[in-house]
Amino acid sequence: MKFSIRKRYVIITIVLIVGAGVFLYAKSQYVAPVIMYHKIDGDSAVSRLSVSPENFKRQMYFLKKRHYNVVKLEDLAEIVKKNKIPPRTIAVTFDDGYENNYTNAYPVLKQLGLHATIFIIPALVGTEGYVTWNQILEMSESGVIAIGSHTMTHPWLPTQPVQKLDSEIKDSKAAIESHLDREIYAFSYPLGGFNKDVRKKVVEAGYKIAVATNPGKRYPKHDIFAMKRLRISSTSDNLLVFWFEITGFYTWIKEHRDKD
Repeated sequence: MKFSIRKRYVIITIVLIVGAGVFLYAKSQYVAPVIMYHKIDGDSAVSRLSVSPENFKRQMYFLKKRHYNVVKLEDLAEIVKKNKIPPRTIAVTFDDGYENNYTNAYPVLKQLGLHATIFIIPALVGTEGYVTWNQILEMSESGVIAIGSHTMTHPWLPTQPVQKLDSEIKDSKAAIESHLDREIYAFSYPLGGFNKDVRKKVVEAGYKIAVATNPGKRYPKHDIFAMKRLRISSTSDNLLVFWFEITGFYTWIKEHRDKD
């Protein structure tokens, strides 16, 4: 079928308009990827919270070789405020402060010069399976690892009384700062649980940024006191899957795929 020049012009114009609309919509759904790890050990076959040291190393090398802009979490807060997020910007986080973060993840991050934030639970520091204060101090002084608070004892915050919230949120910050002799700025809600009162306490305590897990599609994309994160597990062992998850669009897909 032959088209006249006029018809061709109309078709091209429609295609361009539709394409521009799709691009702008996709851009509006972009969420700066903040990836979340827990254990870096050999138990990925039995625990969804585990990633093997080998696969973690492959993922970090992927970020390095593909020239991702791996930023400190507190720096991401400033970037988000300006609403100008450079391409391939990503933040790496760890919850709970397991000792294997020090033995298996830290050496890789240090070697590659990649920033990450490890959220620790002061009450568990030095207990079996968790980092010690000496290990925390070494990582903090390395220049690549920032330490954040994951509360004092890891409770479900939305059901805690006001005094308990102060202890978990404010006192944990003070405890970490006293050991490190420096301020900390990042907070992680245990199990991603928070509400407006919990969020307010985090702001009042002096943190610059806080991370949740998946507040849901009705929650703002870039609330710096409830940043959405992507859990990295054994399903991300395939680097193609890992790449797809850190594109910045996977959060939108996941939220619309899952039920609220």
